[in-house]
Amino acid sequence: MGFNSAADLIGSWEVAKARSFVGGKFAFFTLEEVRAELEAKNAAGELDDDPEEMVQGFYTRVEFTTDGKVRTWMKGPKDISDEEIEAALASGELLGWADGMMCVEEKKWKEENGSFLYNSGEHREMFDEVQSPWDELTLNDDGLLPFGSGMMLLRKC
Repeated sequence: MGFNSAADLIGSWEVAKARSFVGGKFAFFTLEEVRAELEAKNAAGELDDDPEEMVQGFYTRVEFTTDGKVRTWMKGPKDISDEEIEAALASGELLGWADGMMCVEEKKWKEENGSFLYNSGEHREMFDEVQSPWDELTLNDDGLLPFGSGMMLLRKC
């Protein structure tokens, strides 16, 4: 299912589901499903890491801008100072900071022949022939946008 216009794509998207292990299956699950699985494993003493740190990917935002940029935003550290933010922005380590979110990556999207494409930046080869890094942006049957090499399903915020 494609987009009717660029306006349908432009804006912020959040993670609705991500590929995760839940109940012994590797499939798409919601934050709530993954969190419940991790909390159960944590209570049973089966985790070494903090369950909340393990779900940070669900707080990712992907922004498609009117000027053809795809910006990936992640939740920033709570204890970062304004000086550290300014230094990271000045050095290029961070591409942006807003509302406790940090822009960590910027790629491109374009419209071509009625389709919307995203430059994944991935180097791909098939039978020693280099393949295009551009992936088509289409909605699945649930109206979600597969993204991040198929590891996330996004919904528009």
